[in-house]
Amino acid sequence: MNSITLRILLVAAAAVLSQTAAAHAENYLCKGQFALCTSAPCIPQPGNPKVAICTCDVEEGPNLATVACDTLKPSTDADGVRTIYSTYSPKQFAGGKRVLKCPSGTPWTWCLNRPCTVDPANPKKAICACDIKRTGEWITAGGNCKTATCKTAYWSGATIPDFKDGTEFMMKELKLKKFPAQWCNRADAQ
Repeated sequence: MNSITLRILLVAAAAVLSQTAAAHAENYLCKGQFALCTSAPCIPQPGNPKVAICTCDVEEGPNLATVACDTLKPSTDADGVRTIYSTYSPKQFAGGKRVLKCPSGTPWTWCLNRPCTVDPANPKKAICACDIKRTGEWITAGGNCKTATCKTAYWSGATIPDFKDGTEFMMKELKLKKFPAQWCNRADAQ
């Protein structure tokens, strides 16, 4: 094999590897204040059909992001507006929320790593700008296990593979033997 052929093969292999790495998000265990949107009710932003405004809980502690934690540090600007970011934690599942599976094509929102403003009137809540999705099966801790809400609400959610990946990561990082999430029963989902 000549050196030109070897170089072409190396460049092609590097391109394939970089595409593979980009397709799989890296998980990071962050600590500190964050917005937890796993059960957040959302509404489409006026004038922008691709973004929803979600009301999320402000939490403190370990959380999962898919970008480096230092890029998601909370901050307060000169006018006192506090910005935090939406990340993932099993806290709401430990508190009794259950996982509702919704069908493909129904509207939902993707909030992970998105910016949020802490509500100055209620510092336990944050308003987050999340992406609206309408593809693939998805899950949420919102909707109170009622499948009808999958079609009538824009809940913050995740795809089932993303939820599984995040669950496995958090179990390992938090050294959990059993994950606190429970799925909705079929009888509840009516």
